[in-house]
Parts: sequence; structure tokens; C-alpha cells
Amino acid sequence: MTNVQVKQSSGLWGTLSVVLARLVVPSWLFIGAVLKLIDLSPTYLPAAIIKWSGVVGLDLMFVLRFSIVAELVVVGVMVLLPPLARWTGIVMLASFLPVLIGDLALGASSCGCFGAVSMSPWVTLVTDVTFLLVLVVCGRDEPRLKLTSSLSTGRVVLAGVWALVSVALAFGLRAQVQPSSASGADPSDDRVVAALPADGYYLPDYQKWQGQLFTELDVASWVIGLPDDIASGSQYVLFYRKDCEHCHHLMELYFSDSLPAPTTAIAVPEHAGFPTENVQPFPCLECRTAELPAGVDWFLQTPVLVRLFDGRVECVSEVDPETPECLEL
Repeated sequence: MTNVQVKQSSGLWGTLSVVLARLVVPSWLFIGAVLKLIDLSPTYLPAAIIKWSGVVGLDLMFVLRFSIVAELVVVGVMVLLPPLARWTGIVMLASFLPVLIGDLALGASSCGCFGAVSMSPWVTLVTDVTFLLVLVVCGRDEPRLKLTSSLSTGRVVLAGVWALVSVALAFGLRAQVQPSSASGADPSDDRVVAALPADGYYLPDYQKWQGQLFTELDVASWVIGLPDDIASGSQYVLFYRKDCEHCHHLMELYFSDSLPAPTTAIAVPEHAGFPTENVQPFPCLECRTAELPAGVDWFLQTPVLVRLFDGRVECVSEVDPETPECLEL
């Protein structure tokens, strides 16, 4: 193919697809991977990934590290290997779509694409679909992005080295776990163990809670201020967040006057601590209060209601405040 033919077949849209495939999309992915690598916290994973991983029992820290590696490897391929850039970008962007749609279905406020930097799933979905359409439609006749029967050996070696460095970074760095005591906690409370989750997060498996003594659950060992009589008779345990509107609504409906049974409300913090903005009123005046410590990502989709009898879990569920499962009236 002559230079004239290449110039005629490229055009504005072809050039745009090259810029997207070799620069814009790799930069988009690289920024997201680096921000996730800096935070290295699974709390910033997409809500859909967290939920799906919990269902199949995947380790969230592994999922986070693997996703970082995948994005960095794709960046290397798209930048270093032009014949593979277009199709690699198409596959990567297409794989994001189910996750973003899942985030929207779950009502997530952030897509989890850029670590602690919040971005609406709608913004990311529109952006990714736009990039995807340009690569699919405009890049199909672009000779600079055509698949070839051979690749430059030097570039393949560079891409391989980049992939190895990506794996070493993503799986070599350790998550920063900074245990801290909850405000107002009794420092002599011996129920709180020093060893918080090693990977910096806790993902509950509610099915395994069923029938177990609450005090023998791993989460109970981290609760600060758990009452001594938690194993006596019928009781409720309510995990809530101080800025959770659904939690406030649930307490206002069923726990603001007389309690259906003795109730312990356990406040769940964010990784950095308890919020100072949008804090909801606490209407459960007769509830006994306790807290989980900060420095951990607690993947409890509050409100979570637990019904106990003689300390054993009879029912546990992430509840709807209007029709809360596990509540016996």
C-alpha cells in the first residue's frame, strides 16, 4: 500500500480512532489503574463487582489486584503493539459495560473506576460507549490499526516486561491497614482484638452467620462495646451508618418508641472514620450502642438486621426499612 493510499484511507475519523486507541483510551485506563494502586482498597471497587464477588466467594483484594494488572497490561499492549491496539481496546471497553450497568442497577454513586476519586457510573458509561463506538466503527478501515500476521519482536519483549512489572506492582504492594479505636469506646473492652482483617476489608457471609453464636462470629470480635448480656433471650443487633438515610428511616419506623426486643445498634465507619457531614438523627434512644473500628473497609450494606435468641443468630439480612426481614412484631 502506497503512502497516498494510506493517507486517503485514514481521514479524520481514522486518525481519531488511532488517537483513541494509542493515546486516549490507554491514558484513561492508566489513570484509573494508578489511582486504584495508590489507594489499594477494595472499598473502591465497583459495587457490582463487590456483590458478584461475594456471591461466588472471591477474595476482593485479589479481584482488585487482578483488575489493576489487567488494566496496566492492556495499556502496554495498546501503546506498544499498534496492530493489537484497536481490538484490545474494544474487548476491554466492552467488558466494562456489564459492570457499569450493574452499578447503575444497584444505585451506586461512583463507578469505582478511579479509586477514591468518585465518578458517576452514568458519566463513565457514556464515555466508554463513545470510545467503543469510535473504535468499532471508525477504526475498522484504518490501516494503522489493522491486524498483522507478525509483530515487532522488540515491542513484544517490551510489552512482556511491562506486564511483569505490572504484576509485581499490583501483587507486591501491601494494603495499608491502620487500626484505630472508635470514639467513645472503653479501652478496657477485651472483646476487641488487635488483629483486624489482614487485607484491610471485611465482606460478610450472612449464610454462615445463620445458627451461629453471635459472639463467635469474626465480626463480633471487632465490635467495641458489645453488651455482656447479648446471649440472653430474644434480641436484635442493628448495623447502621451514621449518614445512612435508610438506617434512620428503619429506626424511626420500628425502633424509635418501645423496642420490639433489646436492641444493640452498631455503628459502621468508613475506612477513614465516621462521617461528619450528612449525619442522620439517631432516633433509637433505648438502643444500646456499639461501634466497629475505623481503618477497615466494612462491606456491610446497611441497615443490616440480626435477630438473636439466646445469643444464636436466627435471622440476618440487609433489610428494606419499610418491610424489614428478620423483624418480628
